Amino acid sequence: MKRLLLIFYISIGLTQFLEAQRYPFRTFSIEEGLSESVVYDLTQDDEGYIWLATGYGLNRFDGIRFQNYFEEHGLNSSRIRSLFKDSGGKIWIGSEAGVNFWEADSIHSVPVLSSLQNMTVISIYEDNLGDFWFGTDGNGVWQYSEGELLTQYSTSNGLVDNRVRAIAERGNGELWFATREGVTILRDGNFVNITEEEGLPNQRIRDLKVDGDNNVWIGTRGGLIKYDGDNFTLLETKDGLVNNLVQTLTITDDGDVWVGTEEGASYYDGNQFQNYTVESGLSTEMIYSSLLDLEGNIWFGSYGGGVNLFLGNYFANYDIEQGLPNKLVTSFSEDGYGRFWIATYGGGITALANGTFNDYEVNSKLPDNQVYTLFTDSRGRMWIGMGEGLAYIEGTRVKVFSDQEFPYPKVRNIMEASDGTYWISTYDDGIIRFQDGTFNQITTEDGLASNRVLISIEGDDGSIWIATYGGITRFKEGEFQSFAIQEGLPNNAVMNLLKDDNGRIWASTFGGIAWFDGLKFQSITQDEGLPDRVCYFIHQNENGLYWIGTTNGVVRFDADIYFGEGQDDQRQAFKVLNKEQGLIADELNLGAVYEDEEGYLWFGTVEGLSRFNPRTYKGNQVPPKVHIVGVNVSGREYQPDERFLLSHEENNIEFQYSGINFTAPNQILYEYKLNGIDAGWQQTSARSVKYPSLPPGEYTFQVHARNINGAWSPDIEKVKFTIAAPFWMQWWFWILVLAIVVGIIFLFYNYYRARKMVDIERMRVRIASDLHDDVGASLTEIALQSDFLQAGDADTEFKKSLEQIGKQCRKIVSSLDDIVWSIDARNDTLGDLTDRMQDYILHTLESKNMEVNYDFDNLKMDNKLPVSVKENVYLIFKEAVNNIAKYSNGDRVNIEMENRNGYFEFIIADNGTSGKGTKKTGHGLRNMDMRAKRIGADITINTEDGFSIKVEGKLNTN
Repeated sequence: MKRLLLIFYISIGLTQFLEAQRYPFRTFSIEEGLSESVVYDLTQDDEGYIWLATGYGLNRFDGIRFQNYFEEHGLNSSRIRSLFKDSGGKIWIGSEAGVNFWEADSIHSVPVLSSLQNMTVISIYEDNLGDFWFGTDGNGVWQYSEGELLTQYSTSNGLVDNRVRAIAERGNGELWFATREGVTILRDGNFVNITEEEGLPNQRIRDLKVDGDNNVWIGTRGGLIKYDGDNFTLLETKDGLVNNLVQTLTITDDGDVWVGTEEGASYYDGNQFQNYTVESGLSTEMIYSSLLDLEGNIWFGSYGGGVNLFLGNYFANYDIEQGLPNKLVTSFSEDGYGRFWIATYGGGITALANGTFNDYEVNSKLPDNQVYTLFTDSRGRMWIGMGEGLAYIEGTRVKVFSDQEFPYPKVRNIMEASDGTYWISTYDDGIIRFQDGTFNQITTEDGLASNRVLISIEGDDGSIWIATYGGITRFKEGEFQSFAIQEGLPNNAVMNLLKDDNGRIWASTFGGIAWFDGLKFQSITQDEGLPDRVCYFIHQNENGLYWIGTTNGVVRFDADIYFGEGQDDQRQAFKVLNKEQGLIADELNLGAVYEDEEGYLWFGTVEGLSRFNPRTYKGNQVPPKVHIVGVNVSGREYQPDERFLLSHEENNIEFQYSGINFTAPNQILYEYKLNGIDAGWQQTSARSVKYPSLPPGEYTFQVHARNINGAWSPDIEKVKFTIAAPFWMQWWFWILVLAIVVGIIFLFYNYYRARKMVDIERMRVRIASDLHDDVGASLTEIALQSDFLQAGDADTEFKKSLEQIGKQCRKIVSSLDDIVWSIDARNDTLGDLTDRMQDYILHTLESKNMEVNYDFDNLKMDNKLPVSVKENVYLIFKEAVNNIAKYSNGDRVNIEMENRNGYFEFIIADNGTSGKGTKKTGHGLRNMDMRAKRIGADITINTEDGFSIKVEGKLNTN
């Protein structure tokens, strides 16, 4: 009998949960950035963006942010009424002032369509020939072939009515036009009208679609009509449709139909309707538009309620509005009669059956409404653990244990072992073993890790595993053994235990989860990919997946993927289900999970309960489309689709990107990399990344995204840019700096050299002066003394000696005069050299009566000569003049000196003949040759035709 009741409640009661539940609708309105809450039409572009037509502006939505467009952005009018994506990816925009289209990130106008500027375009369609059709509100339909003029069709051409609300094409090329007065079909160039007179069940049409089987679905003010090519079939409220006032239709890939009405939405699978209303989660009753996106989600544009996104019916939610006595749900259980019970903290317990909540007056018999746990034992009794004691329900009887029988409050869990022993976990009094009608307390004094016990389970070997706030205690064969962080637990606060299908023990803690390998626990934490550290429970369902309750939703954990060989990313084993996917709240409650006989999972949260159907949940297999939506450089925005050049001061860069995924937009995982900065791909869930103080160079930023199911975006988005080096890092600057440094070194060197030269010249002048004044004067005095002594009475030999001394002194004075002249820095010019030469000529050749010709006209007399050049040229000159004076029989001497292009030529020659046959290797000649080599000059000596010498070399004047 109990089994029959159980089947009855499962088959009748659970199937009627629909009457009370709320489905996961996500609503976007003005508060979220929508420009207006009346949404007339919806479409999706090839990039994944959802476009929304409103009475005040065009909107583009990426799942997180709305971008609004108005007349200042190029629209003919901000009152948008229709949208359409053509085969080329353009978004056509119909407004109350004609048509625009969106392409290449901007809004454009078509001059040929200017005829529509004063008309309201309420429908747009592209046929299989590429022609566009624009349905207007009162001006018929207009055909546009790109590059050609518009053609208008109205009632005068055979159209049944001039208000064309929808356009569709059948596979045979027929164009169907939906109007307020029926359907017009363009067939073989002719208009054919179908109204109620021709068998149309209702002619006030609002929408029209063609499915994959070539059936035509027509939304009317009298219900939903299906045309199969032969007959019209009307489906209305008596058939299950939520309301007959149909506004919009959307066909799924399977041929099912979503119907938007003025009282909610209906889903028709070909057999029956499933209805969704405000009570089910819609923001408002009146649905104006609908769209099936690339991920398989259905969108409903409403009148006044913004847009609603329906993610699927795998979640059903219950809260206080549906009759739940308290939103803090702590436990679930089915009693022996098949009644499904829900425990709340503050509202007692309640049973859900036939779409209603009922406590069957149990709460009035309980001592406390703060219920922690429910448990149904092998005898069909449902035990109730409360803050103020313990009770159980058997049939219609409620047994409450008195304080004398059971003096232990805060019962957190009840477990029945295979031997019939009950283990009762308490929050502060350890664990209580109930056997043969007797309660026995076990505490830390007996070996428990802590008296704060949350749950216990039985292992395959009969051991009892006890979760406490001080770790886990295993009771086996009368012995206690404790496990804590030292034994591998991620945290000592253990909140839940599980024995899986393989007999393996799992623990959920405040720091992650762990499994027992036979000797110690192996932990799985956030470092290994677990999305949250706080784990309130862990449960394994019928298909072997693990479900973990956290503060950020329920985590689905696939151990086969996690422990599988060759798995590069263990994070793929974890999938999060939270409010984005329809869970009633992100934060779960301790131990609040239950799997019923139909395989549904029940989750208790801080905001109510959710019923989840894991069999129908497929996740999102469509990879996100990732876009770089902005580049902010030191407060300045750049277009990401253009390569740009930045100065060295513009080196603080923020990249903003978006992975378009509507199923779980906040669970997108991004990988990004900036070449030259990041060694590899970096992972983040943030939608932007900043790079401060980038050095100069060429960069490429790359990003791609992965959705909750692990599907990566097929393309990697890139943006390239260059940060120019500052001028002090440019090649030309370093060459300039090097030149300046070399110049400075050169200047210092020249300055030092000039100082040394000045010092040397001063020294030369001083030495010359000292030699002249001291040595020369002394020698002259000696010569004069010798002359004075010669005039006295002295013998002949002594006078001869005195004469020799006088001559020698005068000779030394003469040589010393040359030395002083050479050393003296005041005699370093060419003019000084030529003057000295002329003085020597007069002194030496005056007695020879020779004619001397000088050719110094091309010399710059003020140019200075190096000391060595001046000295050696002069000494060569003296040696040559002395040879002429001694040996020449001529009467003329020519002396020439020229400077040509920095080189000098010095020639001295006589016109005598006495040089013939003389030796060319005398001591004087060798001296001249040696002195020429000292200054790097060449000397030519000729004795065949008189005597001449020629000296050629670099003058080095300055």
